Amino acid sequence: MDEKTREIYEKYGINPEEREIENRKIIEERYNNIDSENKSFLDSLFKKALEENFEHYKHYLRNPRFYYFTDLKSTIGEIVKCLITESHTAAITLTNHFLERILKLALIQKASGTQPEKIKDWNETYSASDKYSSCTMNCTIKECKELGIITEYEFNKLTQLRQTVRNGFSHYDPKKILRDSENTIDLIDKSDSENKKIEGIKYKEIPTLQNFFVRKFTRENSEEYFDYVFNLMLNIERHFKTEYNKNAE
Repeated sequence: MDEKTREIYEKYGINPEEREIENRKIIEERYNNIDSENKSFLDSLFKKALEENFEHYKHYLRNPRFYYFTDLKSTIGEIVKCLITESHTAAITLTNHFLERILKLALIQKASGTQPEKIKDWNETYSASDKYSSCTMNCTIKECKELGIITEYEFNKLTQLRQTVRNGFSHYDPKKILRDSENTIDLIDKSDSENKKIEGIKYKEIPTLQNFFVRKFTRENSEEYFDYVFNLMLNIERHFKTEYNKNAE
């Protein structure tokens, strides 16, 4: 309590210490009520989301038998949780991480070989990790294409995703995220007595509208984006299994 407040309390015959204790109790009770309401809201939200969405996403959690991407199972689980709870921006951001990790792991695996190695040889076997860990996504996509890990179609698709979803969300650039959308929209101004049509609003440059349309984009694209990356991982897994079988002959 500052001195000025103390003086005011004392001026009106109020005990400063007792009033401070009362104020703290009031604030604590207020926060407890807020916490209780938020907890109840989240409990209801999570239960509703699980009930409505689990069936739709459960196939991603059936633990496919990965061999080369086993350490990505936890990331898959996190993304599915986001999709179930309709946390679409979080799902896209995590899918960006998921995609970059897939491509880098693929390059490391390509360099180290598909045959099992003894633990004592791991340091030497996986030395390529240093080479690829700091690579840009543009670099990893090109390298994967050159090494035959991904197809021409996948290369083009990943290049497009890098320019929009990955770069757009990594740097939060609405113009990149919404680059495939129209540049302007028309709005109805209802602030006056007459509804007036305002044409040519550059919504990609207006923060409030940016937020609205980016959120709309995440709702419409988070599942499709994750599904594409998930299946890309399965394709690369099959690529390495085929390579393993050839080398084992």
